[in-house]
Amino acid sequence: MKILLKNCKLNNETLNILIKDNIFDYIGKNVPDVDTEYDLKNLTVIPGVIDPHVHVRDLKQSKKEDWTSFSEAALKGGVTTVFDMPNTRPPTVNLQYLNLKREKAKAAKINYKFNIAATSQNIPELIEILDTKPEDVVALKLFLAGSNSNEFVDDKEIIKIIFEISLKYNLPVIIHTELQQCVDEYSLKVKNPTAADHNFIRNRECSVKGTELVISLAEEIGNKIYLAHISTAEEIDIIKENKNKCRVFCEVTPHHLLLNEEILAKAGNFGKVNPPLRTKNDNKRIMQGINDGTVDTIGTDHAPHLLSEKLKDYSEAPSGFPSIEISLPLLLNELNKGNFTLKKLTELTSGKSAEIFNLKNRGKIAEGYFADLTVADLNKTWKIEAENFKTKAKYSPYEGMKGKGDVVMTFVNGKLKYQKKF
Repeated sequence: MKILLKNCKLNNETLNILIKDNIFDYIGKNVPDVDTEYDLKNLTVIPGVIDPHVHVRDLKQSKKEDWTSFSEAALKGGVTTVFDMPNTRPPTVNLQYLNLKREKAKAAKINYKFNIAATSQNIPELIEILDTKPEDVVALKLFLAGSNSNEFVDDKEIIKIIFEISLKYNLPVIIHTELQQCVDEYSLKVKNPTAADHNFIRNRECSVKGTELVISLAEEIGNKIYLAHISTAEEIDIIKENKNKCRVFCEVTPHHLLLNEEILAKAGNFGKVNPPLRTKNDNKRIMQGINDGTVDTIGTDHAPHLLSEKLKDYSEAPSGFPSIEISLPLLLNELNKGNFTLKKLTELTSGKSAEIFNLKNRGKIAEGYFADLTVADLNKTWKIEAENFKTKAKYSPYEGMKGKGDVVMTFVNGKLKYQKKF
């Protein structure tokens, strides 16, 4: 099967892209004979988005999301590859539960890999999984604080053991850096908390101290660490200072880049997330971190919950919200504002993730690479209305936001999986 994408805007050139089977076979000015062709009329093409941080749910939480609904949302957002987090029910802590997840993921319409939980209780099970050299396991996940009832690790010596396993098996450790003891201390200082107190309770100090801790240990052990959803200016500064001292990589989410605690007056628990939304100054410093190379990737931290759960009182409402289908449009809007370049956008959304997590022949539009590709119309306007989401979680702190730059087509392994209806 040969597919030709004619008149693609790629790297400021108008080029034709030939897909043969599931591979980019030719990129240039020629017009080869094909079975099917699409005239893109100079629309922008970028590598399919690789999202290293998603919570697909399924299993015992399929009412919140399953691989079918998640895939539809991902494709709408131009996402072609995801790494699913392990704090599912049951959690991905051993081979038995990994196999359960593998079975459910067969329904996926996109590429996927798994992050495995590293806890104080599952070191033997972790080694059992890694000794099988699984191609679908891409990283370990370590929580230093609880987030919706997952197990966290607060023992420095256990963290070092996990880092040593990371080094031995050449797998990065993805880390949620908030320190639980610190969160507990701040929680005691607020009576009758609301969403407006979330930033204080899960205080920035808890994230900063955790980031300092794991960077110091990574410098000692020598393994690769990937700091998830960095939310504060201080952390950006610390990571920048240590980039050349250890193998540390930095992820930010669209919400920590674009939203801050001021939105909570309107969004309430819809904006409750861990780590919390911070301040305008943090937004600004994260954007600077993107442009100075401190920030490596964008991960959505897509975290769907039932609307009925989010409408509970603050103390009972779970943290997190859906974002997989709006992340790229939000970033395209920032591109249109001139806040970063298209080259930087593709690094953040695909290139660096492929590099950090050793994804072979993905993350680029280049001959010989898998044909994962997203077509964007930079002039297409949008308005976020959660009732129209593909995900099962139909609420959003971005509700009503307008912007420009949208996904119009998504190809996965050379097959057209999504086309926007006009």
